[in-house]
Amino acid sequence: MDKRFGRSGIWLDLLHRLLDANGGKMNGKLLLAIVVVALLVIAGFVAFRVILVDMILTLKDSR
Repeated sequence: MDKRFGRSGIWLDLLHRLLDANGGKMNGKLLLAIVVVALLVIAGFVAFRVILVDMILTLKDSR
């Protein structure tokens, strides 16, 4: 496997492709959209984990 496709390599490759497609400039709207999507993904993951832990603890208490 190529070093470029490590854990953060995919994101860096995507960012470089976005910058190359836009002539090397990244406008504020695109950067803001990337940040908002990243925050939504993180919030969704945290909410999923909290719900999962709550369900597991509720099942343990019901015995």
